[in-house]
Amino acid sequence: MAEQWGTFITGGIGLIGVLAGIPVGRWQVRHQARVEHEQWLRGQRQEAHLALLDVWVTGVKEFQEMVDRDQVSVEHHLVETHPGNGWEASEDRIWEHTETISKPVRNALERVALLGPEIVDTACSQLAVALTGLTQATRLKAGDPTWPDLAACRGSWDQAEAARTAFLTACRKATRTAPEPRRQRS
Repeated sequence: MAEQWGTFITGGIGLIGVLAGIPVGRWQVRHQARVEHEQWLRGQRQEAHLALLDVWVTGVKEFQEMVDRDQVSVEHHLVETHPGNGWEASEDRIWEHTETISKPVRNALERVALLGPEIVDTACSQLAVALTGLTQATRLKAGDPTWPDLAACRGSWDQAEAARTAFLTACRKATRTAPEPRRQRS
């Protein structure tokens, strides 16, 4: 009978081990999934940050080129040779061109904002405000012989550079923080 008790105890210990292993296994699977998701999200964020920076630099450069002396001369020539109201047509071209420049930047901003984290979301908000400032400063006095307002444009360029610097700082903090396996997130 003693041998049967040994077999029974061994079987009971095995059954307890199996039952205890189920929640431990589930925890490991959830934990691994969380870590893999964090790594994937981190990679997506890095790609989105780089894409936004590329589009941002291109957009700011295009805004600056729009009010470059040579481009302004071309715009004034188009006004003079336009049949009808040349200034109205000029205003339409300027508004259209600023919209064309802004659209890819807004799309990249939205992608970054979707991926977070909060510190980068805040920096994206600053970039969005700066983008609006660039657009408005470039459009200021559109349809008027005194276009462009270079003082407003320079101010918007400074704001854009400050927002870009803040975005870079936020990205550095977000990217350099590695996922922590034990950190629980909601």
